[in-house]
Amino acid sequence: MPRLPSARHALHALAAAALSVTLGPAAAQADGLLEALSGSEEITYSLLSSKTTDAAGTTTKIRTNNYGSRSHMRLNYNLLPQLNLNAGGTFQKNLSEFSGGTDTIETEVTRIRPYVWLTLRDPVIGAAVGYDRADDTTKTSGQDSVTLTRETYNAGLTWRPLELPATQARYTRTSTRDDARILLDAEQDLFFLKSEYTYRGFNASYAGNYQTTRDNLRDLESAVTSHEGKVVYAGTFLDGRIALATDHRIRATEITTDRRGGLAGLDGTSGLQVPAVLPGLSAISNTISPLALAPDPALDGDRTTSTGLSIGFVGGVPTLRQVGLNFGTAVAVNSLRVWVAGYGTGPLPADVASSFSWGIHTSADGTTWVPHPSVPTVAPAGFGPFDQRFVIAFPSVTTQYIKVVTLPLPTSPFGSTGFSLPIVITEVEAFIDRTVAGARTGTKQTISQTVRTHTLEVKTLLLRLPSLYHRVNAEYQEFQPDGAERYNLSNGLFLTHRFNPVFATSASTSVELGREQEETRTAVLYYASLTATPLRTLTDSLVVSGNRQWVGPTATTSDSAVLYNTAQLYRGIDATLNLGAVLTSDEQGDGSLTRRREYFVNAGSGLTPHRSLSLTVYYLGKLTSSSGGTTGESRDTTENRLDLALSFTPFRTLSVSASADVQSQTDQDTRVTQNYGLSWAPFPDGSLQFSFFYAENRLTEGPTSRIVQPGVRWYLSGRRRSYLEATYQLNTSQSSTLKSESQLFSTSLILFY
Repeated sequence: MPRLPSARHALHALAAAALSVTLGPAAAQADGLLEALSGSEEITYSLLSSKTTDAAGTTTKIRTNNYGSRSHMRLNYNLLPQLNLNAGGTFQKNLSEFSGGTDTIETEVTRIRPYVWLTLRDPVIGAAVGYDRADDTTKTSGQDSVTLTRETYNAGLTWRPLELPATQARYTRTSTRDDARILLDAEQDLFFLKSEYTYRGFNASYAGNYQTTRDNLRDLESAVTSHEGKVVYAGTFLDGRIALATDHRIRATEITTDRRGGLAGLDGTSGLQVPAVLPGLSAISNTISPLALAPDPALDGDRTTSTGLSIGFVGGVPTLRQVGLNFGTAVAVNSLRVWVAGYGTGPLPADVASSFSWGIHTSADGTTWVPHPSVPTVAPAGFGPFDQRFVIAFPSVTTQYIKVVTLPLPTSPFGSTGFSLPIVITEVEAFIDRTVAGARTGTKQTISQTVRTHTLEVKTLLLRLPSLYHRVNAEYQEFQPDGAERYNLSNGLFLTHRFNPVFATSASTSVELGREQEETRTAVLYYASLTATPLRTLTDSLVVSGNRQWVGPTATTSDSAVLYNTAQLYRGIDATLNLGAVLTSDEQGDGSLTRRREYFVNAGSGLTPHRSLSLTVYYLGKLTSSSGGTTGESRDTTENRLDLALSFTPFRTLSVSASADVQSQTDQDTRVTQNYGLSWAPFPDGSLQFSFFYAENRLTEGPTSRIVQPGVRWYLSGRRRSYLEATYQLNTSQSSTLKSESQLFSTSLILFY
């Protein structure tokens, strides 16, 4: 495959074309170009100094100076009513000086990002061609400078004829290399084709990908070919009494690695993508296991569109983000790539990218998860500089399901303005490194997989009053060449009825039959609820549910009963009281039996005596009794938790908050956590704004941390876009073994034009 030539001539030609348009004779056109031209300038400086003292009295001091500048210019102009030119570029330079002890390290990073796109916007036929280049040069004191370059050529075509299939095709060619072509020299070609036809409830589509990657240094070439066909239908019959939905799809993937030449006797490793079953999986929950992840579009080949899962600053109490894959059968995997977007075109700030910690969990059934046996957590994961993705590498593990778990960005200032960036997950990919022998040329390895999936759901309305319907749901999957298959068939009756304005009920029962990994599964499920609303401000609900499940030689049972009560005692005063019991048992094939009994009471109240003041109280008491298992011992555990929170906003410019969390558990010390916060912005609508933030966290017999951050911002124009800002942050933390103090001063000038 020939190498890409330098793009300088193309850039010169594009620049000349844009200049000729700009210097055209039409004054009106020139005015339009000036209006289409925009840009920004950003100049930043920060000084971070920290001091850490350990229990032995040893003090470590670190000092970091950062200087940065970023210039961006963009031209977005309609050459014709349906022909758009979007061109521009970014120049960024960062200088940092790190001092620790007697060592001083200076680093200079220069980034250049020119781009140009020409787009035809027509309701029937659309087309786009584009080029972008990324040059990253890093110079560290005592080392030679290294320049990485990536050039990308894009072309796309869409055809949307009326009442005919819509078709889109894309081609992308990418070249990545260092300046001397001794560290990195790779090329990639990607072809994508999709055709889709929709008529009422019928949808049929085909999507194909062909991607080749060539490593010119090791003379390795890999190709990934995937085809997916899908037929979906949904409709109703007999005046809506019968609703039918069916989905049939087949996905074939082939991955080939070919060593065409090179030096005999040298081996190389090549990362091969492990094909997974559509769709991806995700959840927002602090529960790791047991947990069944929900379907998620994080496995559709689109690395730019959000899946709805944010790991950026989300506010409030952070909740774990979980994203995973189902391979259909047990396969070997040793790295995951999590693609992200939402924060702009450049790479994530280094302190932001390195702040994420990724927990790795595997599962055989998609519900029960266990940490990776040798590396349960990867921190930090590799990121960038060109590909906007985290590369999470770990020792090879064989599993059918895999997921990574991480927390979103912290809610408090963390020393970097980048921590307010929106960051969303767009795609997840799995890889396995395979060794390609170098004893001879022409060595080829191929991995292929074909997955067929068929689903059918039929709802039949038996009675309208009360509402009673029957639902049958069938799913079948086949995996080749392994010959593995799985199926699940569910039959159920569902009832809902309101007796009068006060009482209502709902109930369901279903039987499930299935097979997976050579084991049969049978389950019986039931659910019933009775809801009473004697007053508009009072609601009581009794819910009972349970299941009996047999998987191979294992039998599990679960029964629960919960009484929910919610009341509005007075305007601004709400209360909840929940009582429940959960009984479970697990019997293995060897006759061992494990029982678990859990009883809990949950009470809470929210008080809002004034719109500026709110108080919340929450209590959870739980008694857990377990017996049996391998030891046959019985154990009782008592858990109590009390949460108190207060929020006071006397003025729009002032906010005060305080919270306390008290937790106690059998055989553990009582743990008390306190948090205090203060935020003040005296002139929120003026050109000159002051702000003050204070937060404190206290933990009984644990570390105490405190953040103090004043700041000032001056808007330079009435549009409130360009501004000059300066902030100071003092962050202290103290525990029985470590004391640390860090000070951060930062200033920035942002200009838009």
